[in-house]
Amino acid sequence: MKLRLFAAPLTEAVAHVARALPTRPPVPVLAGILLATGPNGLHLSAFDYESCATTSAVAEIADDGSALVSGRLLGDIAKALPKNAEVDLELTDTRLLVRAGSARFELPLLPIDEYPALPATPDTVFTAHADEFADAVAQVVVAAGTDDTLPVLTGVLLTLDDDGRLTMAATDRYRFAVRETLVRPTGTVPTDDGQPATTVLVPAKWLADATKALAGDHPLHAGWSGGQFTLSVPGRHTIGTRLLAGEFPKFRALFPAPADAKMVITVPVDETIAALKRVALVIDTKRPVRLTAEDDQLSLTAGDDDSAFALDRVPCHTTGSLERKEGCDAAFKPSYLIDALQALTEPEARLYLTTPHKPALIFGHAGDSADIGYEHLLMPIRLNAATTPA
Repeated sequence: MKLRLFAAPLTEAVAHVARALPTRPPVPVLAGILLATGPNGLHLSAFDYESCATTSAVAEIADDGSALVSGRLLGDIAKALPKNAEVDLELTDTRLLVRAGSARFELPLLPIDEYPALPATPDTVFTAHADEFADAVAQVVVAAGTDDTLPVLTGVLLTLDDDGRLTMAATDRYRFAVRETLVRPTGTVPTDDGQPATTVLVPAKWLADATKALAGDHPLHAGWSGGQFTLSVPGRHTIGTRLLAGEFPKFRALFPAPADAKMVITVPVDETIAALKRVALVIDTKRPVRLTAEDDQLSLTAGDDDSAFALDRVPCHTTGSLERKEGCDAAFKPSYLIDALQALTEPEARLYLTTPHKPALIFGHAGDSADIGYEHLLMPIRLNAATTPA
């Protein structure tokens, strides 16, 4: 293998595939990045049995070949080179030579015959605009769980309808985020036991990182089959992961109809987030912030007379009323409420309340319309019980 390319695309390519390198590789070869020449230049890939990443960089190929070298070391070297430097890669019997100007590096080779074969890339099931899809994913993953002992709750459920409506859902048991968006189905849907596999469970953290990495003003292709899920920008990057197994909670029956709400509170998103962060300073992460709507103001209080106490108010518009419990309309874990509000894309939020002890439904709101494409269900905290969500 012998080739030449610029440092900037090499650095970008290595950084892309390095996201699939394990932090603690179970075997040494999984710490490597596989380099191989191809018709379009230099191809790079990494794989840790759970996730994989591939990309390519334009290069002048003198001799074909492949090599497996330390991904961390190659990445550090590439980042240290001037971006406009020309880099020569040359494979010897035991080393990969990297030359750029007066700098010369010799990287030991990892045993390429021990490197596992990358999983096959599934056929594309739908395409979407990369930036729009990344934004939709970001709204949902805020509600995903992080407890690895409950792996089903660490995923995002994707459900594709025949009409191109993609529903994404995530939960950690105390909140539920659901986002509907339109995509372009390709008409190719894999089967599972003879049935169309239109629903898959994708690791939430991986999905957030992958869509952010592939964001841009271009099409994004998504596909799945055989337990593998892949996102790709054709001709550039591919990132894949294993699907999660297990039964995701049924959630539609949990969401109350907005028309059933006894009280609806409309607040400005940015002001409310800022006020929540201020009053939350006096309490620990498990204690609630209490919400009380009176006239045209929403009072947010935290703490009590026996410890630190905080009060702040934001303007609001309220319709209806509740039979108050513990002197407030509702109480929530402040970080959860902040997450829900930050996920909205509209300047105002509407909180639909049925009782202080039942889940609140949160929509984005602008003018006379609500963004019902994104729904956030948030469990309240019972003030007369422990400080865990009800």
